[in-house]
Amino acid sequence: MSERAPFIDFHAHILPGADHGSSGIEESLNQLALIRNAGVDTVVATPHFYPNRHDPKLFLQTVNSSAEKLAVHLSDTPRICIGAEVLYCDRLDEMEHLETLCIRGTNVLLLELPMSAWHRELFDTVEVLSKRYTVVLAHIDRYVRFQQEEIGMLLALGAYAQINTSAFFYFTERRKIAPFLSSDHIVALGSDLHNATPKQYERFVAAKHRLGALHDEIMERSQTLLAQAIYL
Repeated sequence: MSERAPFIDFHAHILPGADHGSSGIEESLNQLALIRNAGVDTVVATPHFYPNRHDPKLFLQTVNSSAEKLAVHLSDTPRICIGAEVLYCDRLDEMEHLETLCIRGTNVLLLELPMSAWHRELFDTVEVLSKRYTVVLAHIDRYVRFQQEEIGMLLALGAYAQINTSAFFYFTERRKIAPFLSSDHIVALGSDLHNATPKQYERFVAAKHRLGALHDEIMERSQTLLAQAIYL
């Protein structure tokens, strides 16, 4: 009998006080209970990094402090690795210490794109970043309604993509995402969990059944990206 595919939540806001995803230890533990009960093996903690608000070094101190506080309470939980959800800004490729925002132990950078219009510099920056890092575009389902062609262009430049599983439960997003699902550039699924909301995680689990064999393929890609990851 073959081993089951890994079950990885690539995008969740579970570090206490690191952003608005969890207000403290109790809420983080409630979130981890949802994740554990769903049968998830690995979760990537992705606190928001906003270049207009955060300095990478100070951000890292906050994240480290949060992770240390959470670690002493961990027992029977999924493996946790730590990264960040980095909001795009112009000249992001020139930011010092950007590498510290990758998923630890890897060169995987989770990049959040702006909701405003995308200009030429964005494409140029993503192309440059994709030569240095494994750039994974966070929740492309958020943009696919209006910028389906542009997402395809970014993937052609060397970026990869993560999808929030909630998108599979809305007709328009599901239809717009469908053309990308056959692409090897779709490498991760995420709950994008904020707060300990059971319904959000029920959808993360339900998507596993909706996608079938494709879900396993995407999980294997995620596992490959995390092969050298450092866990909490």
